[in-house]
Amino acid sequence: MEKRSTFSKVLSGSLLISGTTIGAGMLGIPLVTNACGFIPASVICVVVWLFMLLTGLLLLRATLWLPDHSSYLSISKKFLGRGGEVVTGVMFVFLYYCLMIAYFAAGSHLIADLLYCYLNISLFGPFSILLFSTFFFIIVVIGPKSIDRVNIVLSLCMFALWFVLLGLGIPHVDEELLVTRDFSKMWVALPLLFGAFGYHNIIPSLTSYLKRDKKALRLSIYIGATIPLVAYVLWQWLILGILPDNVIQDLMGKGLPVTFALKEFVHSKYIFVTGQLFALFAIITSVLGVSFSLIDFLADGFNKKAKGVNRIWLSLLTILPPALIALSNPSVFEKALSIAGGFGEAILNGFLPVAVVYSACYFLKKPQYECVKGGRVLLIILAGFALLVTVIEALHLAFD
Repeated sequence: MEKRSTFSKVLSGSLLISGTTIGAGMLGIPLVTNACGFIPASVICVVVWLFMLLTGLLLLRATLWLPDHSSYLSISKKFLGRGGEVVTGVMFVFLYYCLMIAYFAAGSHLIADLLYCYLNISLFGPFSILLFSTFFFIIVVIGPKSIDRVNIVLSLCMFALWFVLLGLGIPHVDEELLVTRDFSKMWVALPLLFGAFGYHNIIPSLTSYLKRDKKALRLSIYIGATIPLVAYVLWQWLILGILPDNVIQDLMGKGLPVTFALKEFVHSKYIFVTGQLFALFAIITSVLGVSFSLIDFLADGFNKKAKGVNRIWLSLLTILPPALIALSNPSVFEKALSIAGGFGEAILNGFLPVAVVYSACYFLKKPQYECVKGGRVLLIILAGFALLVTVIEALHLAFD
């Protein structure tokens, strides 16, 4: 059996985490942070990043307490009982299908636009979604190694395009568009930012894939979660400094990502095609990460091994439902991201890791369940912040 170095494991882990994180959220963040301005947007990004980093490390701790190939269902059943397992199962499917719907909606738009602009091929909506979903089905049905290798290549391409995009866009940034500062409005962005910084779903699968190497896993989380923070802050500086507020509001109404407006304000075919390709690679790497975890989750739920014939129908269950929903409502992009972050991420990747560790440390109290520094106070603060995000999203839906 091939023995991998720590560097190789950390590279794969970091890119799978950052690739999962940097996805459609990158395209949606400026849609909700433009109202508060760049400085408040950067502040709230740092707050959410820290929260998601801490809860990710909590989830890793709980995953390592259990046997190999333990997914969300096994973790919640062990520490929260049958009721916790049911709630976790429902929230997991809800959250990651919402994210997949957003990815398919945005990705099919991008493919259709690129084919029309550069090959003069007019691809009818359903066919672009069919093409997009078929591509992923082929990759994920082959297995984890296929997902890892494709993700590494596309993640490196994505980061290279991001640097090119940043370099091309800097001359077009208008500093006057960045002076807006309304800290009271930054909280509205919390639900979508939760979804944009989410990577927790991949931790159980990554733990098995990296052979439970604790050092490599922790480094992967630190590096993989921090790369998106830097990327998101600089991306907002670029977009909010180029696109006026009324243009961003129009994009929200149409359910389109921000890259669609770049061609109208930056008269350069290079920045447009770079932006479109970057957006496409960002979405693809996110779908790969979510698919990786969804297949393992479904395999755990059905008590099957994700191999052979089982992997085929598990891959269909992963890809087909969100593709069909995106097909029926192609403008669902921003709404799906916001709902996913406000409810799914807040509950599943906010409350769940906190509740699991709290239960292990303060109710089960077994020697192998080592408590975190900060104890009850830290866990209660994290739980309270997750509750805040859920309330904000509920109010948003109620009064939207």
